[in-house]
Amino acid sequence: MSASAPPPPPQLMAAMQAMRSGNLPAALAAAETALEGDGDRAPFLALGSLAALRMGQPDKAIPMLRELIVLNPEDRPSRNNLAAALVEIGDFDGALEISAGQADPALARIEGYVHQQRGDEAKAALAYQRAIDGDAADLASLNNLANIRTGQERFDEAIALFERAITLAPADVNIYLNLGDCLRIADRATPRVKVLQDARSIAPDDGRVLTELGMALTHADDLEGALPILRRAIELSDDFGEAHVEYGMILEKLNRLDELAEFVARYDNDQAPPEATYLFAWEARRAGDFEKAAELADMIPDYVLPNHRWHLVGGIADRLGNTDKAFAAFEKMNAAAQNVARPLSGPSYREQVKADLELWTKQWRESWSEPDVPSDAMRDPIFLVGFPRSGTTLLDTMLMGLDELSVLEERPMVARIRSLTRGEDLAKMDADRIAELRSTYFELARAEGYDDSRWLVDKHPLNMQRVPLIKRLFPQARFILAERHPYDVVLSCFMANFRGNIAMRSFTDLEEAAKTYDAVWQAWHRALDLFDVDWRAVRYERLVQDPRAELEPLVEWLDLEWNDRMVDHTETAKNRGRVRTASYAQIGEGLYTHASERWRRYEGHLEPVLPILKPWAERMDYAPN
Repeated sequence: MSASAPPPPPQLMAAMQAMRSGNLPAALAAAETALEGDGDRAPFLALGSLAALRMGQPDKAIPMLRELIVLNPEDRPSRNNLAAALVEIGDFDGALEISAGQADPALARIEGYVHQQRGDEAKAALAYQRAIDGDAADLASLNNLANIRTGQERFDEAIALFERAITLAPADVNIYLNLGDCLRIADRATPRVKVLQDARSIAPDDGRVLTELGMALTHADDLEGALPILRRAIELSDDFGEAHVEYGMILEKLNRLDELAEFVARYDNDQAPPEATYLFAWEARRAGDFEKAAELADMIPDYVLPNHRWHLVGGIADRLGNTDKAFAAFEKMNAAAQNVARPLSGPSYREQVKADLELWTKQWRESWSEPDVPSDAMRDPIFLVGFPRSGTTLLDTMLMGLDELSVLEERPMVARIRSLTRGEDLAKMDADRIAELRSTYFELARAEGYDDSRWLVDKHPLNMQRVPLIKRLFPQARFILAERHPYDVVLSCFMANFRGNIAMRSFTDLEEAAKTYDAVWQAWHRALDLFDVDWRAVRYERLVQDPRAELEPLVEWLDLEWNDRMVDHTETAKNRGRVRTASYAQIGEGLYTHASERWRRYEGHLEPVLPILKPWAERMDYAPN
């Protein structure tokens, strides 16, 4: 008969009892007292480190965990706890020494987190993938890797990862919100609404979910549907916030100014929260009272939607001719936008354009196969292009005055096709693949509202750097190029509060905006050199001075008949629905010229980037400085 094991020492029993009863300080004190004597240290190190970690004292846990690992190098839980504790105190190097390259999912997740915090998302992604390979139910790694893929604009991969996470945790609202954000950045409005509606079914009174759903409905052009959702979010909120601003902005976009005034009046009293000043200032600006708007805008608290607030302050100051104040406000707006943006992973938009340019050589063009484009009864589209803020929104509104055209504004059909062809060589693309991609393109267009009984106008400014792909699919495509003085274009991009996708992030820095302009125009002209492109330019400055004179040659080039509705663009704007671009606030106004040569008032601020832009101004025959 074997002897029974001796009972645990009294000190260990006391420490264990304190741990079970939740008296963590007593458990830690008992372990520390025992460690001052002789005997088996491992049990007290384990209990003491666990108590210290649960008390939020990683500095006390770390030496105990280190000793435990020396005593037992195969102690995986202690290694995991030590790596996590080192992360908690900011010792990333120490955490990496333990976690780098490890197969254990918990350690791989920690390695991924450290790399992600340091901005090395390529290494972070590899580590998170290793964690997922080891534990397919690792929610944190699935979510974090999906966020990285979103930042890399590898949207299909990100969506698949989020969907796996939702399958594992169908009641975790935060995953739905992250997926909704991914779909927002990917510009996939309808799926975004569906995801957030699912989140609402789980958490019907969650103000974050309702606010995001309201903004998703706005993204999907369902402004009327967004209003009651946002009203409910406002009812549930104790504070003035994003739902209030979005609600007021929708009323403004719908031109329901009486309702906007009534909504603002609810807060226009001595008891109004200071955050409501944002709406007061915006209403005054919309009413044309810029002096009052400026006074109110300066009173908006610093913490209220910084990028929106500084955009409002800058726009008002610009209209009042206060150039220095306006430029400083736009600098702060862009700094705020950078602060809230996901860390940029991989090459910038400009670097991607430059990488494409390196491939677009004469030898590459000569290597193109020339398969017959299959007959699919669909006329090759018209592509309305031009650098952002070159007048493309005004021009597409005027083109809506032609019954023969179906105009789609800034929908991502070409971008989606590009993502489907990643890694393919356009030069070797065969007829079947071209037919497949053409069919996909038109399916995407129909889903966005394209009336295929008419001639499609695909308005997307930056398609000007995707000409080879477009020509491969649509050899008879026509291009309308919107031109505007480069100085005004880059300044206007810097002043615009764009949605923060990878291309628009280029405009949060003036120098990067100018370099991006240079790269995109290089891409356009390289494409013109390599391909037979049927294109026509429309110049913004002439368009706002004499629209008919500028548009009649364009209509003739399209072999269409002139329609006077083209120059009644304000009426067209009322009927077109939501304007998706940064120009929505101007497009319903009469033509104005105060934005032409605005750069002259900002010439001192633009001086650092003029050497980049001047060659393009000269190439387009704009007058010298």
